[in-house]
Amino acid sequence: MRRILTHPLLWTAVVFVILPQVAGANPFTGQSGFVDIATTMLIFGLLAGGFNLLLGHVGELSFGHAMFFAIGAYTTALYVKGFSINVFGLSWNHDGATNMWIALLLSLIFVLAWSVLLGRLIVPRSSGVYYSMITLAFAQVIYFIAFTWSDLTHGEDGLQGIPRPVLPGLPPGYLGDSFHFYAFAALVVFLCLVLLYWITVSPFGTVLHAIRENKVRARFLGYDVNKYRVNAFVLSALFPAVAGWLWTYYQQSINPDASSVSYSGNLVMMSLLGGVQSFFGPILGSIVYWELQNNISQVTKYWEAWIGVVFVVFVLASPRGSTACAASSRAARAPRSKRANSCRRSTTSVRARSCHDLRLQDRGAHQTFLRLHGGERRLDRDPRRRRAHDHRSERRREDDVLQLAQRRAAPE
Repeated sequence: MRRILTHPLLWTAVVFVILPQVAGANPFTGQSGFVDIATTMLIFGLLAGGFNLLLGHVGELSFGHAMFFAIGAYTTALYVKGFSINVFGLSWNHDGATNMWIALLLSLIFVLAWSVLLGRLIVPRSSGVYYSMITLAFAQVIYFIAFTWSDLTHGEDGLQGIPRPVLPGLPPGYLGDSFHFYAFAALVVFLCLVLLYWITVSPFGTVLHAIRENKVRARFLGYDVNKYRVNAFVLSALFPAVAGWLWTYYQQSINPDASSVSYSGNLVMMSLLGGVQSFFGPILGSIVYWELQNNISQVTKYWEAWIGVVFVVFVLASPRGSTACAASSRAARAPRSKRANSCRRSTTSVRARSCHDLRLQDRGAHQTFLRLHGGERRLDRDPRRRRAHDHRSERRREDDVLQLAQRRAAPE
């Protein structure tokens, strides 16, 4: 029962229900919440969640994830509005359409193609700061195309007058209401977050966590690290595509700023504010960021500087984000004996599960290591030596898992 009540998806659903009542609210002036701000928080929460799949679960920082958001948004806008261009002497014409699901499918296809190309080009050849700079460079390429190709994107003005979609069985103007569109966006975002949560807790997500902690060990266990990194990069790009699809219908317009560096920087800020190694962290970071922007911008025109100050102070005070800060505070308030028992239970559980997984995953690599060093035949001849060797190896693995669990359970 306790696991159900503390499940992140349950709390996400609760937040989505109460968010329209509190988003943008100011208790000092008596201002109530705004549905439009809540919709913005939802969409950017999904965008930050996809970005955090790469940053928080793989440990790689991308400064160009806004380009996937912009590609999805522009694909939707061009499909709805239509276009007529000439490319290398060939005429391309589209009169426009209203099917929102085809627009979503096209957005995913174009983002998938671009992310696969970039993933195979960037990921195996770079890491660290070079990885971040290359993603930033490609994001600037998308921004340059959106800003200068006026025949297709209408340049700086962008594409305007995009109608809201029509849901089957509902009147045409149903999603024109702000609350109705919020409910539709909340359903789409929640389904995407369910998929994202399933990815992070799946065996694939476990391997991503192993790569984040130690790439060398993951490679020694037999995993193709670059393959997993490419797959994670592609998956993290698909969620911004859905967010761009929603953003186009919500704003009913799109402009080149959607692919700018500031959007990518905001994603980093949201993830760090909420907590990069927490599922709920990017959603909470999006809520905190837009709440700060809405309230501070009503007081001063230098709201960006004040948000920067808040961000610096917050990162210095709690580098792991607000979710980790809340968890540490809750652990500090608990009685000492209760904390020790909880830590012991969690450590034992993680130790048992992880040791079982490591025994299964490490078997092939262990045999390969013995064959390479010519020790397999010698150990086979002496059962006592084999048992002692296996016992030492198992103890080393268990000690590594125990230390990792204790580090994660320790308060800030």
